[in-house]
Amino acid sequence: MARIITGIHGNRHLQRMYLDKFYLPPCQMQVQLVEQAIACGELKRGTDPELMIDALCGPLFLRWLQGHAPLDRSFAGALADKIICAFAP
Repeated sequence: MARIITGIHGNRHLQRMYLDKFYLPPCQMQVQLVEQAIACGELKRGTDPELMIDALCGPLFLRWLQGHAPLDRSFAGALADKIICAFAP
């Protein structure tokens, strides 16, 4: 994955293909889930779904990419607890 992302960096055509085929479809499902949680009152009104998803996924991706610290259930759980609390009503 890291090689793909770095390999397409700077090539707008390949970046668009990657986004359209691999990144955006699951991201759109994640946005819908966050929007449903907002509608149900589980998250604050005004929550930016994309910001929340990036806040959750960014640290996971960074640990995976750099390998500087463990990427385990403990970290993922602690991260989710902190991030979701920030968006809780």
